[in-house]
Amino acid sequence: MRSKLGAYYIGIFLAAVSGFLLLVSSAASPDQLLAGTWEEVAWEYEKVDKSRGADTLSSKVISEDVKQMIAQDLIVHRAEKWHFWPNGTLSLIAEGDINDAPRKRLNWRLKGRGHILLLHYNDETEESYNIVKLTQDELTLHFYTEMQARGIAKITFKRVR
Repeated sequence: MRSKLGAYYIGIFLAAVSGFLLLVSSAASPDQLLAGTWEEVAWEYEKVDKSRGADTLSSKVISEDVKQMIAQDLIVHRAEKWHFWPNGTLSLIAEGDINDAPRKRLNWRLKGRGHILLLHYNDETEESYNIVKLTQDELTLHFYTEMQARGIAKITFKRVR
């Protein structure tokens, strides 16, 4: 009776481990999910520091003027489409560029558990973004800003097919 019970538990354990390994090996890595072309859909304030005059913000949506001020010192300034290449290169394409020619090329990599996106430009400038959501069709990034109101800005992207 004891040996049957032990074999039963071993069988359940092996089935659970096999199922777990199957799920882990079949899931796409964040690098694979990120590769491709993404188009900016919205810039919004996710969290705003109320003590810094943020109560004057009438909306969570960031206006085009404020977006330009925030992005002024960022690598991603005026980029409407981001194309992540599997080799770690990122092409930034501005709206209206002829034939979607890239305005800037930089390097990207994921850090941590794949939740931090690091962008390197000319091996000098580095920016980091928190990946909040990454699916086949949607990408959401957070970054900290000091413009108009200190807080977290959110950029939402949709995959271009």
